[in-house]
Amino acid sequence: MARRREPPRLQLEGERLNKNGSIEAAKWVIKYFDERQGKTRKFSTGFGAGEAPEAEKYFAKWLAQHMSDEPIQKDRRSDEVPVADVISHYIDERIPPKPGSGHRPLSRPQEKLKYFEDMLEWWGDKTVDEITKDACRAFTAVCRSETAARNRLEYLRGAVNLAHEDGLLRNSVKVHLPPKPGARSEYLEREEIAELLWQAYKGRRKYTHNARKSAATGNAGKVVLTAARPWRHVARYILVALYTGTRKDRIVQASFVREPGKPWIDLQRGEYHRAAPGEAVAPNKRAPSIRIPRRLLSHMRRWYKLGARYPVELHGEKCVDTRALETVAKAVFGEERKIVGHTFRHTAATWLMRQSELSIHDISGYLGMSLEVLEKVYGHHRTHHQKGIDSAISKGQIGRDKFDIDGYDGWSYGKNAPTDTDRMSRNKAKRDKTPMSKRSTKSAKERQFEPSE
Repeated sequence: MARRREPPRLQLEGERLNKNGSIEAAKWVIKYFDERQGKTRKFSTGFGAGEAPEAEKYFAKWLAQHMSDEPIQKDRRSDEVPVADVISHYIDERIPPKPGSGHRPLSRPQEKLKYFEDMLEWWGDKTVDEITKDACRAFTAVCRSETAARNRLEYLRGAVNLAHEDGLLRNSVKVHLPPKPGARSEYLEREEIAELLWQAYKGRRKYTHNARKSAATGNAGKVVLTAARPWRHVARYILVALYTGTRKDRIVQASFVREPGKPWIDLQRGEYHRAAPGEAVAPNKRAPSIRIPRRLLSHMRRWYKLGARYPVELHGEKCVDTRALETVAKAVFGEERKIVGHTFRHTAATWLMRQSELSIHDISGYLGMSLEVLEKVYGHHRTHHQKGIDSAISKGQIGRDKFDIDGYDGWSYGKNAPTDTDRMSRNKAKRDKTPMSKRSTKSAKERQFEPSE
């Protein structure tokens, strides 16, 4: 059976020793199957191991151009424009935005480049007119979830609209999206946070004795706890995310020492500048500066005295250890609940909304969240304004109207309402008390025989 051809991919090659004795540094390379030569080829991107974002962008642009057979032209019908051209144009214009374009910067651009890589694997050999409802449904079916498919198709829609605005497309097409998922509302209670912190700070790594090496000692297969505590940085992340409600990337990138292009935690003034100086922040990813709560500030100052440069670091380097958080959460909750980094932002918003003395405007500014989103997603946690209703029901006051609030004088329908018999008698015709003349009382027949004057 023929071997399956793998799609083009970006791969990091480790450093190696050349025949002449020189050491070649690690670098990012692109591997792809060459149809003409019938074999897999590779070439260097020119970026080293520490330049992953630049390598990702280079690969996405190369992939878009590689999937398209002709140069990008303008004013063409949708059946003449490859999807790869549309995506390539979007990457050139938006990642990063060109000066003077008016486009806002994209949050997590490396993640968006990964989206385009996934889309090019499926849409790369198609033209824009093939973006139909059935095709979008087929793409959704191959994604790991409807949410993942929607995230990618939203950017495909943006690429198509931008191509139409810039004149590449003569007519646009509609990109059909899966239904939008409901707002995420998973949050934790105080006792659950305490369990997570205890597990992250006190948890120890397990070691299983090798069957061959430990055969003579009789410990083969035995599981023991080591002295290593590999998840303490997770405890620090939980504390920062819970007390500030900050998004994960703004926590991990932050530094106790002022560095260009990074969020800064001013330990002297107790301020958390969540956006780097001069950084253009997307409107839906606000990152306002906040005052650090004193309880968290004391922790941060202690971490800095112990030699930490970043609030969340492992072996002296800042880290985003998603697997470590999953390990801690699994040890506490098992497979029942899925805890991710954003869960602590939800928890912070929920806890703050439950505090009746806090203004919703202050909470919105502290979290960097719009009032509309805060009320829509977390408004159901704010029920203290219904205490009056609770009191009225609990005291048995409802159903008993209080008439005395407007100077009630004791009058009621029950005391003054007449009976049906009274109404009938009062509605009968009454005799007029005005005396009538004798002539008017005579009949018409009697009056015709009276002598005329």
